[in-house]
Amino acid sequence: MKKGIVFVLHGRKEKFSTKNMKLVDSVIAELPFAILGKVGLLEGEQQTIEHAMQELLAEKVKNIIFVPVLLFPATHAREDLPERIEAFLHDAVSYQILETLATTKAVERFLVRTIQAANVEDKRAVLLIAHGTPHYEQPYEQLKKLARTVEQGVAVDVYTANHIGQQTYLEFLEDYSKSLLIQPLFLTDGFLTDKIKTTIQTERGTKDTFLPTLQDSDELKAAILERVHEVI
Repeated sequence: MKKGIVFVLHGRKEKFSTKNMKLVDSVIAELPFAILGKVGLLEGEQQTIEHAMQELLAEKVKNIIFVPVLLFPATHAREDLPERIEAFLHDAVSYQILETLATTKAVERFLVRTIQAANVEDKRAVLLIAHGTPHYEQPYEQLKKLARTVEQGVAVDVYTANHIGQQTYLEFLEDYSKSLLIQPLFLTDGFLTDKIKTTIQTERGTKDTFLPTLQDSDELKAAILERVHEVI
């Protein structure tokens, strides 16, 4: 039975996004010959999820696997994606939506590696910042569980906070005056990570050290492949 995979990226409304595209293309190049891989964007008008599904249907696939290249199961993963799939496919083929990436071993390894590399001398605590959501509790529960696991690997306190929703990073920092390692748990660098850094430095100066996002890490590709290998 011919299968297809749609790697679902966030995308951008105003312009075509190239963030993480090269990495996903490299994953597609490693798929077995009988598996057809496509990229579908949640936002924007180019290379949309619908375009990806249409291309796979034209190839007569019988089953489509959707891999959300997103960290947490918030509105995009829990509402937007399944609603758009159902609206387009209408039972034309069977499909499966895989879990988001924050619960992969690869993301855990990324955090342990970057924190250990930055914490060679002074063993500072870490503030792990995710995007957050005001609509669902599960993303923050996953974030806290991830932090507890990472703590065991780095032997320092790993605190959690969000940009929006439960426990924002500004709320946390009101009560924490010591210097920190700030770990933005995002798939890409960009406007939001720059905003978080600027806001923190405006409030606290330059005493904190900011760690990299997943964007240029080997672990991001490994996390995507980890999901794919669960079903192939």
